Amino acid sequence: MYEEEFFDEEFGEIMELIQQYEAALKENKSPYFDQSNYERIAAYYHDNREFKKALNVVDKALEQYPFSSEFLLQKAELLGEQNKPDEALEVLGYAESLDPSNVDVALIRADIYLYKGEHDIALAEINRGLKLANENDERCELYLEMADVYEDLEQYYEVIDCLKMAIKQDPENEEALNRIWFAFELTERFEQSVAFHKELLNNHPYNLLGWFNIGHAYTGLKRYDDAAEAFELSLAINEEFEPGHTCLGDVKFLKEDYHSAITSYLEAIKLIKPYKELFLKVAECYEKLEDNGKSRAFLRKAIGVDPYYDEAFYKIGESYKIDEEWQKAISSLERALKLSKDNVESMSALAEAYLNGNEVEKAVELFERILEVDPKTKTNWLNLAAAYFEIGSHREAFVVLNEASVKFEKDADVFYIKAVFYLQVGNRNEGLVNLEKGLLLSFEDHEMIFELDENLVNDELVLQMIDQYS
Repeated sequence: MYEEEFFDEEFGEIMELIQQYEAALKENKSPYFDQSNYERIAAYYHDNREFKKALNVVDKALEQYPFSSEFLLQKAELLGEQNKPDEALEVLGYAESLDPSNVDVALIRADIYLYKGEHDIALAEINRGLKLANENDERCELYLEMADVYEDLEQYYEVIDCLKMAIKQDPENEEALNRIWFAFELTERFEQSVAFHKELLNNHPYNLLGWFNIGHAYTGLKRYDDAAEAFELSLAINEEFEPGHTCLGDVKFLKEDYHSAITSYLEAIKLIKPYKELFLKVAECYEKLEDNGKSRAFLRKAIGVDPYYDEAFYKIGESYKIDEEWQKAISSLERALKLSKDNVESMSALAEAYLNGNEVEKAVELFERILEVDPKTKTNWLNLAAAYFEIGSHREAFVVLNEASVKFEKDADVFYIKAVFYLQVGNRNEGLVNLEKGLLLSFEDHEMIFELDENLVNDELVLQMIDQYS
């Protein structure tokens, strides 16, 4: 309650300052505030992304405090954010002449040269700043800036080295800790991450993000018990740490402990606003537990948060497919496809539902569209050929299969499917020719012809040919 009152009071003070400032401008008067209040007004506009207004505030402040390096630095930052790097550098030069040992000059100048793509100059400025820096937090900020430069160069090992140095200066720095686990994960240096974070935690055993990060490293190594323990320790430090609950749920899911995963996800949901991805995770747990009713209930909760959540509609459709409720599956998958029109996964699922729901013509249309969107995937060719064959359009089916056999000439399944289709329409010569091609490419896959047409187990010529290649 005290915190809320404090923030309400602070917000009221800032709004009063804004009103005073804007009233002075309307009356064409020069506003007069002390330095701290100018900083608060400029920060308000900056936070609301009103950069021109923030710059105007800083200019007004400089009229009153022309030798303030702080306002000059603010102006340089604002100019940089408005894509005016050369003007920003000029202001920084003046700020440096007033305060040559100010580390922020080097930091902002490095940021501007990074924006300009002049990485070597940016790094030189950071190194100059490191020689000037006397405080740990200053050095930490400089190493974070150096990490930005190497990240822009896509030199991720160097990024990790810089973030390590930043954490050495400030072991609780959230930005550095948040970034380093991602950098380790990106480079798949999980063992190194474990070693680094173990050393950190030996010296700072209550470092929440340290435990969280080592949990990620253990997850990458598939050491799920160790990962779960690390995430639990992060929650022991702060039981309201939502990412800890979510990641613990993810580890439990990977361990196939779906009931425990649900418990963790529900704890995370309690701590944050309705979060559609967490509802989706709970739904996936119930799907694994083969409780499709509860799975769909949580998917609908996700849609309640975001009515345009195409993935949730897709998963509801897939759930109804499992229960063979084809019309309900079709309804949900059609919604998913409306929200994501060229999503091949949704199109394929809907086409399958159409086939099973006896809406074969619609399935064919959709398989044609899928092939237009994604002609590189073999399955799309085979699905369209099968759909044509299903409605009796044999000529079209063989046209598609002939093209597929050229495009995927080394894939035995294409020839096995062609063989079965030819045999089913009575063209035994072409059927046996394609069967032989399939056998030459992959004898091991020949069983698929009996899955496609169980009557072939009684076809003597087919069996003789298979025996020749056994």
